[in-house]
Amino acid sequence: MVDTVQRYYQKYLDKPNEANAKAYCTWRLRLHRRLKNDQALLEAINEARTLGLYDEKPGKTCWDLDFGG
Repeated sequence: MVDTVQRYYQKYLDKPNEANAKAYCTWRLRLHRRLKNDQALLEAINEARTLGLYDEKPGKTCWDLDFGG
């Protein structure tokens, strides 16, 4: 899943349009959800793989969402 998020982020960076932004944000949301928004783990992966998890240009970030319930 990390590879997919990275690929979609790169696709967005190469061609920042609405369709690429939406696809990237969908995969970013899936990653946050899968890891139950574990901030330490997500930050480590983001730093190692450049996933753009803090990039607000394509859309709202997922840090404030709650997936615990």
